[in-house]
Amino acid sequence: MNKPWFDSETDILLLDEYIAEMPSFKKILADGVVEEQEITEQVHKVISLMKRLEAMLSPEAKDVTTDIFCELAVLYAIERKYAEKLHSKI
Repeated sequence: MNKPWFDSETDILLLDEYIAEMPSFKKILADGVVEEQEITEQVHKVISLMKRLEAMLSPEAKDVTTDIFCELAVLYAIERKYAEKLHSKI
């Protein structure tokens, strides 16, 4: 899967589009309910992939990748907080 991370015209991150097509995402949401076991399985999948990636990276690439993961986590956390704020006004 050699897909671009960004739309070439808008620079918008394309992860949302890719996520919607991921077999794991489709499987978990097939019944419309997210179970604790599904989250645990996804955590293990992510950890496995991250360990594979970590073994392949140079120290400099690992530092940049760590920063990306952390900043992406910040982005999703603040988006979640913002969404909560919007829903509390309804």
